Amino acid sequence: MKKILLIMVLVSLLSVAVFAETSKMAYIDTDRIMMTSSETQEAQTILMNEKQKWEQEITDIEAEINALVADYESKKMILTESGKQEAEEKIMALDQQRKTKIEEIFGENGKFFQKQNELLEPILNKLKTVIEKVAVENNYTVIFDAAAGGLLYAKPSLDITDMIIDEMDKAVETEQK
Repeated sequence: MKKILLIMVLVSLLSVAVFAETSKMAYIDTDRIMMTSSETQEAQTILMNEKQKWEQEITDIEAEINALVADYESKKMILTESGKQEAEEKIMALDQQRKTKIEEIFGENGKFFQKQNELLEPILNKLKTVIEKVAVENNYTVIFDAAAGGLLYAKPSLDITDMIIDEMDKAVETEQK
C-alpha cells in the first residue's frame, strides 16, 4: 500500500515537473503599463479638462448661492415674511440644483465615470490584444498580472511589462500612420 502511495506521489510530482518545464509563464504590471502609456496619459488629460469644466459649473452655482445668501442677509431686516420665505426658497432650490449637478457629474453613474470608461475602454481592449499577441508570439502558457495582487513572488526575469509597453507603443504608432 505504501509503495502504491509513493508511486502515485512520484507520478504526480513528475507530472507537475513536466507541466512546469513545458509551460512558459510570465507576468506584467498593468498599473505601470497604464501609467506609462501615452494613450492613457492623453485620455487622463482629456478627462481632467472635462472635470475642470464640470467643477467650474458647480463653482458657478456655489457663487450664485453665496451671492443670494449675502443679498438675503443684507436685506433680511427690511424684507417682509413672504419676501424672506421667497429668498430662502430660492437659496434652497439653488442648493438642491448644486447637489443634483454634483450627483449627475460625480455620482455612481455620473458623467465623470462614463467619460472615464469611454476613454479607457479602447485602451484596455488594445492592451488585451497586445498581451494575447505577445503570449502567442513568445509561446507563453500563462501571463499573470502583478497589479491584480495575486502574484506574491516571481523572478524579475519573468516580468514582460516592458515588452507589452513596447508593443502598445508600436500599436499606437501604427494607428497614427
